[in-house]
Amino acid sequence: MLSICIPIYNYDVRPLVNALHKQAKAEALTVEILLVDDASEANFRELNSKLKDLPDIDYIELKENIGRSKIRNVLHKRARYSWLLFLDCDTEVQESNYLHRYIPFLKKEEHILVYGGRSYHPQPKDDQTLLHWHFGRHREAKSARIRSKMPYQSFMSNNFLIHKCVLDKVPFNETLKGYGHEDTLLGHELKKHAIPLIHIDNPLIHAGLETAGEFLSKTDEGLRNLLTINKLLNEDKDFIRSIKVLRYYIFLKKIFLRKPFAFVFMPFEKPIKNNLLGRNPKLWLLDLYKLGKLCRMQTVNGEQ
Repeated sequence: MLSICIPIYNYDVRPLVNALHKQAKAEALTVEILLVDDASEANFRELNSKLKDLPDIDYIELKENIGRSKIRNVLHKRARYSWLLFLDCDTEVQESNYLHRYIPFLKKEEHILVYGGRSYHPQPKDDQTLLHWHFGRHREAKSARIRSKMPYQSFMSNNFLIHKCVLDKVPFNETLKGYGHEDTLLGHELKKHAIPLIHIDNPLIHAGLETAGEFLSKTDEGLRNLLTINKLLNEDKDFIRSIKVLRYYIFLKKIFLRKPFAFVFMPFEKPIKNNLLGRNPKLWLLDLYKLGKLCRMQTVNGEQ
């Protein structure tokens, strides 16, 4: 028995849900598919609300947007079964045996998390999404063997199976608002609680790619969340070591070069963004952009 949990925001989830419904039926697997819409635009609500006519579907619409962390906790509390499969709404099922690969873990009583990974289409759908596609293919689409070398740092919340008791103990932190790093923090908490995190090769395709401008805007949101987490954890050394950009940021802070770096970064920010928005984005420039933005954010806030 399995609760499939999908938070929805401005995306047509009907192909994803239909594919999962078909696989569950083929496996004779008892499932419920929980769909919680986080105050999407009216056209997406109209499309997705039709799914409630299918058997084993629980569809809910929220009147106000509550964010990525809180909506996952809502899904967790509403789920009927002990095993929860969390999927992002902007994903596509890659293999016909996707659910089958998770079934062996449903027979276990262990309190574990199993992460299946993510993949990308061979080509971006257009030049506008090139940065997001390039980043995903080179930084996120990794095999289970590679991810297992740093299991907790490699976790993302797009495609994972988890025992309900684990989220009872370590829920998503609702302090985080906006986009980004809620899964980074959950991975850190799982490690602290010594909860096994198993990696397997069972990826979903990340299909909902954003334009370069949207991607950079979300990157900025994620950096603000990263600073929030760092403060919440009182600059936990283990957490800092696990995030490269934060590690460099803290190093600059310790040697009193954060403000000078922010000052030097300012005239280069526009040409760096021009590259990232263009047709040949360089990921090392994205790394530099993140570090510069972190330094600028704290400098603007008046912190030394």
